[in-house]
Amino acid sequence: MPISPTKLQAKGMQNDEQTAFFMEDWEPTLDIEAGWSEDERGEHDGQEIIDKPLVKHYINSDSPLQEWMGYDGRPGYREEFLLEDLRLEGRGSAGLLGCSCKRLDENNHPIPSLFRCEECFGCDIVCQECCLDRHKRLPLHVINKWNGQYFERTSLKDIGLRVQLGHLDMTCACPVRGHRDFIVLHVNGIHRVNIDFCACDQRISHRRQLMQCDWFPSTVHQPQTACTRRLLEHFLLLTWSSKVSAFEYYQTLERLTDNTGISVPKSRYSVFMRMVREYRHILLLKRGGRGHVENGIADVQPGELALHCPACPHPGINLPRGWETVDPSLKFLYYLIIAMDANFRLKNRTRLSDLVDPGMHTGLAYFVATKPYSAHVLKFASQKDVSTCSGFSALAHAESKFLNGLRATGVGLCLCARHEFVRPKGVGDLQKGERFCNMDFIFFSTIIPLLLLNVVISYDIACQWKIHLLDRMNKLPENMRIPVAVATTSFMFGIPKFHASAHDDSCSIPHSLNLMPGVGRTDGEGVERNWAEMNRVANSTKEMGPGARHDTLDDHFGHHNWRKFVGLGLSLRKRLVTAVKERDCQQAAFQEFNLAVGTAYQNQWTAMAESWEADKTQPNPFTNKERGVSEADVRAHFAEQDKTAAMDGRFHHHNMSPSVFIAWGLSLEDSQRHLHFEITDGTLSSYHQAELQRRRTSLLKQIHRFRSVQAIYMVDLENLLEQNDDGSLVEAENTILLLPSSISAAIRTLTCHDDITCIEEKLRDAQCHDCLHKLRNALRARVHLIKHRNRETRGQRANTHAASIIGRLEGKIKMIAEKYRTAHECLIALRGHGPWEGELRPLNAHDVRGPSEDVGSLENPSDIIGPNGRKWTKKQLAAANRRLGQGFMQVSWIWTSVGVLGDDDNAGLNDALRVEWVKARARALRWNEEVLLLKEEMWRTRTYLEWKARWWENHAKFAVDDSLLSEGIAAYAFRQAALQRRLSISFLQLWSTSLTTNQVHTSHMRVPLRAWTQQEVASKDATHR
Repeated sequence: MPISPTKLQAKGMQNDEQTAFFMEDWEPTLDIEAGWSEDERGEHDGQEIIDKPLVKHYINSDSPLQEWMGYDGRPGYREEFLLEDLRLEGRGSAGLLGCSCKRLDENNHPIPSLFRCEECFGCDIVCQECCLDRHKRLPLHVINKWNGQYFERTSLKDIGLRVQLGHLDMTCACPVRGHRDFIVLHVNGIHRVNIDFCACDQRISHRRQLMQCDWFPSTVHQPQTACTRRLLEHFLLLTWSSKVSAFEYYQTLERLTDNTGISVPKSRYSVFMRMVREYRHILLLKRGGRGHVENGIADVQPGELALHCPACPHPGINLPRGWETVDPSLKFLYYLIIAMDANFRLKNRTRLSDLVDPGMHTGLAYFVATKPYSAHVLKFASQKDVSTCSGFSALAHAESKFLNGLRATGVGLCLCARHEFVRPKGVGDLQKGERFCNMDFIFFSTIIPLLLLNVVISYDIACQWKIHLLDRMNKLPENMRIPVAVATTSFMFGIPKFHASAHDDSCSIPHSLNLMPGVGRTDGEGVERNWAEMNRVANSTKEMGPGARHDTLDDHFGHHNWRKFVGLGLSLRKRLVTAVKERDCQQAAFQEFNLAVGTAYQNQWTAMAESWEADKTQPNPFTNKERGVSEADVRAHFAEQDKTAAMDGRFHHHNMSPSVFIAWGLSLEDSQRHLHFEITDGTLSSYHQAELQRRRTSLLKQIHRFRSVQAIYMVDLENLLEQNDDGSLVEAENTILLLPSSISAAIRTLTCHDDITCIEEKLRDAQCHDCLHKLRNALRARVHLIKHRNRETRGQRANTHAASIIGRLEGKIKMIAEKYRTAHECLIALRGHGPWEGELRPLNAHDVRGPSEDVGSLENPSDIIGPNGRKWTKKQLAAANRRLGQGFMQVSWIWTSVGVLGDDDNAGLNDALRVEWVKARARALRWNEEVLLLKEEMWRTRTYLEWKARWWENHAKFAVDDSLLSEGIAAYAFRQAALQRRLSISFLQLWSTSLTTNQVHTSHMRVPLRAWTQQEVASKDATHR
């Protein structure tokens, strides 16, 4: 049994020893109890909770803003801050001291101190010569000059500073002046700079002189504008995080320079855009290691510049030897799970052509190559994709999207469904909506390097897209086709969990990720979360040319992947902690469920489920074909008995048979219940009060007629009525009907004739079953109505109408539940307590929930509005978020009771229980798979990071003639290798300190972490970066 990190430390093992221990001890298994000792599973049960002592509160720490503003008559600090800010508008104490150089002019007068720098520390004021001396190497500082009344903006150029390039000592024997209006863009504004280029015998090109002082030139010949690297980095980080456009950023620079717009230099916006595109491209090549290999840029392969997911399987990198021949029960550990979708917000207008504005790296990172993609799509210019699934309309609208003036109506995308990394060559433009020809090309482009893996595809129209997929594959370029036999056995198709409800059951159940073996708790909705981020750049990219748009989106996809990359440590740990808890919870719930189901049924249903999982043409265990016995069925049965008795010449005491008499009594009881609910349901108008009074009178007349027949079947009725009459006026809905169940057993034996007690017992039993069936249907209807309201309803009027409908359904559910409780109490009175209560249990309020609702939820937890039309509280929302999805469910007994199992004549009841049993089984299996997958992904992540670190180290020695360049190449490679290892160490620390991840994972099949040879690295260089 493996030992937890806490116990290892107690044994004196250090972190490195723990790491080695972890990496050699865990083997994948389907046994959900494997790898977890009893002590560790219960290690934190029953922890003592220690109340913290009360902390004294202080206004300056609890509410610093209130302290600053002032309170309870205290003045606060606003005036002090205001006055100090005004003090800085003048020269302050620095104006009294003067310049520290104490220089004198020709008249022996002190040289006036007029210049103050906004960037340098302190607010001292210096003379012109000192200002120039201080800023020889700080030419982009903002300078203000005292004009006798106030400080006005000037520049270092205006006071005579010249910047010499090409020499570290900033002196040149043969300087050449740059353009007289040379502009440098920096994070603090737009600067005019006097610049001198080197023209001596050590000269290099002007562009290289600029780059060697960390200024990025706008052109390769006679540059007149440059950007600082800091500005380019600042803009990229800002646009990645906030999605600010280049236009908005450049406007900010202009306003920093002069917020009035009077003295702003001529716009360099188009030049700035060009420099940003070039810098993005250089960064992509640099981070892709293209400067560390021979002919790195010329020989770059499609998709090679994309950032790969380290947790996904990469053959030859982070998979063990022999993974292809692993036991079939563990093959799911090496599935590649991909999510696909289209986004119609990322449109692009027809501005420029690909010839005028080509992408710098289209096809080398995330977008597919333009030429082969366009050639393939043109083959299907007039093809229409037809959907046979009535639950989804994307295909029906593919030809009807707004196309006028658009080059692209959106993009299609593939990403890894478990970690949400955008796949290399996994993005492509759409021309006429979400058409198969587009999505086919994108899908096969991204998986073609990984044909050895089994691939699970999560796609919201997978049920339609997979039809004829292999036939369409043969129309793709030849290098993108795969053997049909491989595709037939390797591809599995699912529908994202949130989208499944839009499909017919015939589509959603066979493609449900909740029911698909091997995918764990993958929801397939990660692609939608990616769209939420990318939609923020839709407006700016819509107006770009095709190349600029591809470069920009590639850049944002790369940043998205990087954030996922560095966040894997936290995300995998959080998911594993949740998965272990839910696995144990669902397994316990399933074991409890099994106690209610015989072994024979378990074996039968397990075989049925496994058969269906292997072949979807087999009978589906997740659908309920029949319903159970109802009250109407029992009444029909008694009617048939009455008919048979009449034909045989057997007659009753009254022309109304006993079964009809009892059914009449139950019908009157229903009428009383309905009337009671209507009276207690809020305020009634005068009209409704009159209508209810009329119904009361009618019901009272029916009860009097019922009494006349009751006197025949129940002797001594007058005495019973007198005993229950307290002399008060009783309304019709509260009148006691005195059915057999409402009197004591002793009196019942003396007064009831013709087996009316037995008849009521059977009808009450059927009534309970009928109520459970109606309750299940009503609960399903409630979820459906709420989903429809959230999806389709907009506006106050429509929402009010929807809330009214849902409110009426809630009333129906309450009435059904009350009818069941009454029938159940009557059964106890007639039968007494016994084993039958395992089938028909008491119905508590928290039991009234659907199979897809957790304890205490009002409806589908994804809904934020309750049936009363009010928003949920934060606590309700937090609880709902914890319960979201089928995988977190614990089914109410109304769906799992022992009594749902009937004999062979009650197959419908057995079907109902079987459906919930196989769902509970699927939940337990998926959570177990999730735990195993997460452990495997943790191991794969660290193995990939180590491989990548060694790749960089092996390429640090790339030989070039320039020794200074060689040092830079090595420095960058070693920095990247160190970064990979820092991430690996931080991930391990996160995982090893988690309460549940007490072992990271390896098995006897694992490849030892060793140095990769140069030949091995070169062979994998093209496809795994």
